Amino acid sequence: MSDAPLTPEARVERGQLMDAALKVMRRNGFQGASVQDILDHAGLSTRAFYRQFQSKDDLLLAMFRTASRPDVAQVAREVGDAKAAIDAVHVWIDEILAIAYDRKRIQRLVMFNVVARQTVGYSDDEAALRDGLIAPLLLALRQGLADGSFPTTDPLPDAHAIFDLVWSVASPHVRRQRPMDRPAARSHVLRFTLPALGVTQAG
Repeated sequence: MSDAPLTPEARVERGQLMDAALKVMRRNGFQGASVQDILDHAGLSTRAFYRQFQSKDDLLLAMFRTASRPDVAQVAREVGDAKAAIDAVHVWIDEILAIAYDRKRIQRLVMFNVVARQTVGYSDDEAALRDGLIAPLLLALRQGLADGSFPTTDPLPDAHAIFDLVWSVASPHVRRQRPMDRPAARSHVLRFTLPALGVTQAG
């Protein structure tokens, strides 16, 4: 597909195909959802499908990007409003926990993750999603290293380690004896994160 902006008509057509694909895949599973099933549900032609997507895999990856893009944008927007590096880290943790503890959002992402893993090119898109979510935190850590508020940080590995910590604490798939609620998860993450960055007092 070209990277040129879509016309309004093409956006509508693309949305119809993705909506139909989601309904068919929920009913039949990824492997059981044929292009013809999707077209029948959307009421569109084969030509319409191939105007928008090269294959069913291409369609699914587009659905994955569409589902994840609002979360990436919101994290970047909220963290970008923070004035100090320490505030940005707190906001970033809060935003990632908000995603992880919103069961509808996480179920949507998990569903796309499970299904999209079967497609060619998924690993690149998954890495791009991770990088997009981590990017605001990485900027905050670099700011904190520069201004001295995070004197012991190594920004790139630290950003990835903090992401993994937050996601593992909040993940609905992690079995633990005492599931953490969101405030407990926040306190747990900060208890490890702030000392690792060289913060002696909470910001």
